[in-house]
Amino acid sequence: MQYRKGQIVGYVSVLDEFATVPVTPERWHLLRVTPGRDARVMRAFEERGISGWSLTVTSVVNRRTGLDARRPHLGRKIVRPFLPGLIFLPDFELRRIDQIRAIDDVDNLLQLGTLRCWLKPEEMQLMRDIAICEGLPPSQRKQVRLAINQRIAIVDGLFAGFRALIERIDSNGRLTVYVEDGRRGVKVSGLTETQIELIV
Repeated sequence: MQYRKGQIVGYVSVLDEFATVPVTPERWHLLRVTPGRDARVMRAFEERGISGWSLTVTSVVNRRTGLDARRPHLGRKIVRPFLPGLIFLPDFELRRIDQIRAIDDVDNLLQLGTLRCWLKPEEMQLMRDIAICEGLPPSQRKQVRLAINQRIAIVDGLFAGFRALIERIDSNGRLTVYVEDGRRGVKVSGLTETQIELIV
């Protein structure tokens, strides 16, 4: 039979089960998969029409040294999972959990006893923001500018909980600070940015 342009040859029903899926899930559950097989499981999800999200971080490294590339267009792009072995599954996919468990490398939903093992939409947005921030090159991340005579709080190490004053910053970014304790104080060398917080 010959069809002509513009002729109606059939209809497609729009009242199937996928039209009723909510756009924003109320909860995101954590699905355990074999670490390192996250991308393979996500491809299987795509083939079967299953919604899910694997947090990935993209970085560009120097081909020779393996360190962060200063010129991203000349480096090698590496995509790695931010939370290896965990995939976020929206609540409306729980009705297909048996089909999901049948996929190779899928374990089960994460359960931590009485603790809550799911995220609300606003918590999920925070996870997305963290993944975006982690994927930015170091030059585009907002970095804390430390300066001499700046007041800080030490949050890690032997002097955690004390307040101090920055006295010196060496070429490697290590700090020498003056820790105040009432009437006396002591100089501490070798602190890193991860061990301190700025006092605003």
